[in-house]
Amino acid sequence: MSTSPIPKLAELREEMARKRAEEKVEADRLMRRDLLLTALQCVIWCAVGLFLIAWSIHTTDLALGNAAFWSGLGVGNAGMIFTILGAYRRGERRGDW
Repeated sequence: MSTSPIPKLAELREEMARKRAEEKVEADRLMRRDLLLTALQCVIWCAVGLFLIAWSIHTTDLALGNAAFWSGLGVGNAGMIFTILGAYRRGERRGDW
């Protein structure tokens, strides 16, 4: 009585499907973690920018106030933009999108 290769192929296919499902769960977990850290970094950059803008309102020196205001705009916006671009690059390398 010879054994047919079909049951072995079915077992192999089931094992491969199980392995791919586990890999997808791990990939989704990594993507969610990265996006959460990216959102946290954006909040921090926003807070730093708002702090500088608030300090520019508080200070009495006109030149220092202008410098702090424009620095707040630059630091806040540039920080968030580069954080999001970094997340996009990491997602591309992982194959998320």
